[in-house]
Amino acid sequence: MGKCNPWQDAKRKTEYLQTMYASISPGAFYDDILGHIEDEPEFCFCAMHAEARKGRRMRRYDDAEEMLQDASGRRDAYVYPAAYYHSYALEDLLQSTACLYIDLDHVDAKQLRELCEADFFGHCPTYLVNSGNGVHLVYVLTEPVQTYHWTKKLLKRIHRALLKVFRRHHFEADFKTGISHAYRIVGSLTKLGQVCCAYWVGGCMTIEALARSVGVTWARPQKPVYPVAKSVRATSAPHAKRSFYAYLVEKIAERTQEGHRYTALFALTCVGYKCGMALEAISEDVLHLADVLGLPQREARHALEVCDAEKAKTVCAATLETWLGWSFDRKTKRNGRTRAEHLAKVAEDRKETSRKRVWACLKEMPMATISELSRKLSITRKTAAKYFHEWMDNLLERVQEQMATVKEELAEAVAVPSDGGSAAPESFIAYIPAPRGERCSVRSGRVWENDAGARRIRGNDQNDEKGETIRTQVAELMLCGNSS
Repeated sequence: MGKCNPWQDAKRKTEYLQTMYASISPGAFYDDILGHIEDEPEFCFCAMHAEARKGRRMRRYDDAEEMLQDASGRRDAYVYPAAYYHSYALEDLLQSTACLYIDLDHVDAKQLRELCEADFFGHCPTYLVNSGNGVHLVYVLTEPVQTYHWTKKLLKRIHRALLKVFRRHHFEADFKTGISHAYRIVGSLTKLGQVCCAYWVGGCMTIEALARSVGVTWARPQKPVYPVAKSVRATSAPHAKRSFYAYLVEKIAERTQEGHRYTALFALTCVGYKCGMALEAISEDVLHLADVLGLPQREARHALEVCDAEKAKTVCAATLETWLGWSFDRKTKRNGRTRAEHLAKVAEDRKETSRKRVWACLKEMPMATISELSRKLSITRKTAAKYFHEWMDNLLERVQEQMATVKEELAEAVAVPSDGGSAAPESFIAYIPAPRGERCSVRSGRVWENDAGARRIRGNDQNDEKGETIRTQVAELMLCGNSS
């Protein structure tokens, strides 16, 4: 037998429901299931228009009447029948709900009649909504349920159990829906163009009764009770040193100011328990310090009595310092330097170490390039270049100083003609091979590019033996001289 016309089937469903149940207006329907949202001014109705332009599909309404007016005549209007934090429809932000929806798909007139005559298999809803091809069974609660984490878990169990009930009777219960889902707005149009209508079937129910009907116990889960072994294991064992207790006894007598005398004795009692000392030994020191500080004995005894031995073992150093009114003397591994000063010194030491390594390598290999230094010393090219240029700058400074000395010695060594002939040479010449890739020379105290790739110091070719000796010394200075 072929399927009947969907228009005729929808008409039969409407006629049957009108003869069986009383129809409910959309306003009264949403006042019943969403009235708790209107009582809270910070919450809105979260509606969705599925066929609207992207970015305008989600709509939020402060008033149900406005939502119904916009949904009238639309086939794509849906609403989330619950309250959400910040009115953003996500299950994690679900704040409260006053109903549970069961979505049954593809329910024809014959199946609807069987469902109603079977009294919904013992699970009679508050409302039945004819949504077009299927129906919605709405279970309204007498009071809204705050959806805490444990509440959401139980609501999901109840919802799934109800879906399974109708699945067992061969209805297409939609497992894709949940406690946070959008359903077609009553009063809007269905896919076939008919008005979505709601019908009153039964009364409201408590959440406990609804849970009990599907075999779920509505109760907050109890916190797990751990075995005795774990509770004993959780207690803190004495872990402080006796030397710290002795230090505290000495410093309390020296540093404690008025206003902290009682709390200082209380702190000493806590430290005594942290050190695993007996109460008698602690009492002796506390009473002695009370006399030293000028505190009445009754207050000292009170500090001993109110201190709990187990809680005292968990007191931290900051709390003890607050009670004492002064800070402990802490040893430092930075020789008294602050953290910033210590880090600055560490960075400077590293720089000095890298500088010494690069300069030592340049003494051994004067012709080494920056890349060769980087590979040989296993350092970055940036670091090698930095200290390479420092080496060359220091070397040039030494050369300039030596040049001044050389000019003076040459002026004295070269004889001046008696007839006032040519003057003494202004400089001398020495060819010094430069490191590969570093083409520069010194000319009249300035660095200049040399196409021959050599460092050239110009001078007179007619130097005597003494001048030649000085040139050799300058060459050795540039290649192997100290850069200090």
